[in-house]
Amino acid sequence: MSSRSYYEVLEVETSATEAEIKRAYRGLAMKFHPDKNPEGAEMFKEISHAYETLSDPQRRATYDQYGENGGRFEGPDMDFGFEGMFGSGHPNRGAPRKPRAELHPLSVTLEDLFRGKKMRLKLERSIPCSHCKGLGGKRSVMKSCTPCSGLGYVNSLRQMGPGMYLPQKAVCQSCKGLGKVIPEKHRCKRCKGLRVKTEADTVEIKIDPGMSDRQKVVLKGKGDQAPGEEAQDLVFVLEQKTHATFVRVGDDLVAEAEIDLAEALCGFSRVMLHDLKGNPLLVTHRTGVIRPGEVLCIHNEGMPREKRPGDRGDLLLKLHIKFPEGGWMPDPALRSMLPATRRPTDGNVDGAEMVTGRPITASDFAMRTSQSSQSRHAHTERDEDMFEDYGDDYADYSHGAHECQQQ
Repeated sequence: MSSRSYYEVLEVETSATEAEIKRAYRGLAMKFHPDKNPEGAEMFKEISHAYETLSDPQRRATYDQYGENGGRFEGPDMDFGFEGMFGSGHPNRGAPRKPRAELHPLSVTLEDLFRGKKMRLKLERSIPCSHCKGLGGKRSVMKSCTPCSGLGYVNSLRQMGPGMYLPQKAVCQSCKGLGKVIPEKHRCKRCKGLRVKTEADTVEIKIDPGMSDRQKVVLKGKGDQAPGEEAQDLVFVLEQKTHATFVRVGDDLVAEAEIDLAEALCGFSRVMLHDLKGNPLLVTHRTGVIRPGEVLCIHNEGMPREKRPGDRGDLLLKLHIKFPEGGWMPDPALRSMLPATRRPTDGNVDGAEMVTGRPITASDFAMRTSQSSQSRHAHTERDEDMFEDYGDDYADYSHGAHECQQQ
């Protein structure tokens, strides 16, 4: 059991946001993942356990208030409630403790979540040593641990505030919670007194069509197992990679495509993109003019719904209209084909000043309007400074107090 807080394990501040915690976890998980860093296996488990708590708002709030034990007194082979605070609780020896889940990130593609996938992973896990039956040595030579008086845990006080302390029970580090110590020469030759051994295992992970990013796949009892405890669950958290074409929104898929002005006015029927199975999608639009920013909704071409793979979401296609370049001159006959304009075009309007406009880009417009806003702000500050320099004589003017007097 680490003496560091979960925030220290993830190297974040206690005020860290959910996004900062997630970013820190991903960086550390990549650094200490057993596949890349065999010596970082224990650190990886510690990081995963800390993230499992801090990524859940409710569990994080409980941890911030009560610490790792969540307001309960826990020790090896025991389960104290609030009765234990006042000395009336009794350790529940003999009943195996509820196992803690092992959390692992699993990178998947949008195609994996669309089609479904089965993955086989090789891993190593700890199980009780069969040679010594998880004791670490001969029972007859075991001696009671002196620091914890054979209890397997030690008492401590956790400060909750000024003058407020909460009694806690922590695993004894001398006997690792066993309550007994074994002389070195009598320790098990197979496990060296550690009570557990490492075995290779292969697990199969099934990703169902329609599963989501951050969804968990739980493999019951496939994690590490300590003596006297049930095997931990292996929990894989799906992390979807960014897709080049599609963005997933629930069961819908969102994509973008470009069409010409002629297609916006007259319709089109052409292959615009490929779906997640790799098949070309022939998109057809024949009725009505498409305006800038409009979206085509293509029914039943989104993600399959989990547990109902035959029922799918929609594909939302955001269309961008490519207008002709600046030097393009339309055929005069084109105007006769378009709807008649309601505005005068002959330029013969009495008293009108003739001016010519030239188009500017959106970025030019944004730059010029931003400069204008900054200029107005600067003028306002100078005006306020001027009123302050003249003092109280102009105080009424600065607040708009003077009004026209009726005669």
